[in-house]
Amino acid sequence: AKYTTIAKGVTVNSNGTKTIDGVLYYSLGGGAYIKAANVDGKAEESEDSTSVKLIHNAYVYDENGKRIKKYEGKAKLTKGTEIDVYGTMTIKGKKYYQLDEEGTAFVKAGNIDKPTIITLKKNAYIYNGEGKTKKKLVKKGKTVKTTEARYIGTKLYYKIGDDQFVKAANVGKVKGTELDPVNEPDGAATVEVPDTEDVNSTKVTTKRVVSLYDIKGQKYANRTFDAGVSQQVSELRYIATSVNSTPQLFFKLASGRGYLKYDDVTMDGKILNPVNTPEQAKADVTVATAADKAKLTQSINEAASVKASELYKLSSSSAKAAYDKAITDGAIVNNNASATIGQVNEAEGAIVAAKAKLNGAKIAVANFNSLTPDEVTAIVKAAANANNVPESAIQFSNNNTTLSIVTNGYTQPLNINDYAVQNSAINR
Repeated sequence: AKYTTIAKGVTVNSNGTKTIDGVLYYSLGGGAYIKAANVDGKAEESEDSTSVKLIHNAYVYDENGKRIKKYEGKAKLTKGTEIDVYGTMTIKGKKYYQLDEEGTAFVKAGNIDKPTIITLKKNAYIYNGEGKTKKKLVKKGKTVKTTEARYIGTKLYYKIGDDQFVKAANVGKVKGTELDPVNEPDGAATVEVPDTEDVNSTKVTTKRVVSLYDIKGQKYANRTFDAGVSQQVSELRYIATSVNSTPQLFFKLASGRGYLKYDDVTMDGKILNPVNTPEQAKADVTVATAADKAKLTQSINEAASVKASELYKLSSSSAKAAYDKAITDGAIVNNNASATIGQVNEAEGAIVAAKAKLNGAKIAVANFNSLTPDEVTAIVKAAANANNVPESAIQFSNNNTTLSIVTNGYTQPLNINDYAVQNSAINR
């Protein structure tokens, strides 16, 4: 209808742009348009698709500049891939190339455009891919081309040649568009540091450059934190390296990636008490028997039924991935004849915690024949999670009564009842 209003935050499909009386609009089909100025991100140009080649590995982002964890089943697009683009868009001041006609998927222009140039603000050693150096310098003020950003251990580097890297901390001016790191930092926490006023959480701050440890009290290779780094922690426990050693206190990172020594950090927030005793810590270093592994074995064996459940299928991609990882890691420990009781208990605890975070459930709607914009958005998200596709691939049609996955011209019908349930008691 003429002058129909679409609520803020609603996602709609567009089949291109059109300039009317000097003003840029998005076409919604059927002679309906919305002003581009009312859409997040400023459209710079629109054109038929053009084939381009990626010069770097590239993450995919949505229209708000937020990273899409999986696009068409892939975590990222690889260097050298030929992709079709539909013009460019500026999102939060940065240039992106649009990957679909609907304008829901983008890659940073730096992964397509000319190389990035960096200028060293300090004399910088050149490192190899293992983080080792022969102390050959790139001098302060030198300008060089970089082809990628990469983490080695927990530190970020720029690649400047074949197996040659300089630390990002020594780089000053960066000319060109931003490069996404091609990997994740080893040992780095993936959780946000809590506000220090949150009395129900605990964080620790490193006193110096410190190592990250495993449940056996052994240092991880190339996993360190710089001085002054804050991390959220979930527990305090004694860890012994052998039955004859003196157990020491460690904080467990909330991300589950390892432990920091009590003496290496300062603590803020909720005070944690040890979850075990020194005697229990010594017992934990003994090799686990089949009886010790019974609970872990049971949790692994029930994974198939969990993954077949609505609870799992409709959970977020991150929650499912965390559960999958816990099961995979647990199976490795369970099959290890030398695994200690401590390793087995840790693996079992990780599965229990990951399962508890699965929160999938059907979306309750008032009337399938008259879905609200919020209900449509929630169903799209649930269907995308269940089918491991981006939300942009889920489409409604026939006045929001027919649901499908649409990718590369292929349409797969979906049953809306798999993702939503009608509840007439809902008051709109």
